[in-house]
Amino acid sequence: ILCRESVFDMDYARLTIGQMAKLNNISTQALRYYDQIGLLKPRFYDEDNKYRYYSIEQCAVLDAIIHIQSLKFSLSQIKYF
Repeated sequence: ILCRESVFDMDYARLTIGQMAKLNNISTQALRYYDQIGLLKPRFYDEDNKYRYYSIEQCAVLDAIIHIQSLKFSLSQIKYF
């Protein structure tokens, strides 16, 4: 589940949580949960509006998380990889 859509029109430096979710076919709730448990922290936080922003490189990390999870590893196990 790599970033399947074209990202040419997106800001490469910062993907919103919605963009990250859409690119990786995952819910924004899952991304918020991954942040909460420290599994995948957004690269940037905007202190003014509290928005989370991800870098395009984090798509590869998220892809790995999703793949390892499909192999029946728990999120707590994945966190220690």
